[in-house]
Amino acid sequence: MDIAIPVAPLGVLTLLGFFAPHAVGALNGALPFVKTAWQKKIVSVTVALVLAAIVVVFYYAITKEPITDWWLFALLAIVIVNASYALITRSSASAVERAADPNVITVHEKR
Repeated sequence: MDIAIPVAPLGVLTLLGFFAPHAVGALNGALPFVKTAWQKKIVSVTVALVLAAIVVVFYYAITKEPITDWWLFALLAIVIVNASYALITRSSASAVERAADPNVITVHEKR
């Protein structure tokens, strides 16, 4: 079995994956029905799959070559987005989630 993934879309996916946790945090805060942990995980996986689909569509639009192993590309997107959240951007993505939540009042104190 030969698995071939083009390097350019994988690089774009990795770079966009670092910003995806902020989008996930904003959606978790803005969507009123997202309250439990499993709902937040569904939002995270959905954002990763949409991100992978966008990269695949743009790659096809530019090169006119389809990515044959799109399922592997989608799995890599899920891993990259969730690893980025868990290892790098957890605190800042949580701040975005709190800021996007309309039910939370943020008080800024002068120091």
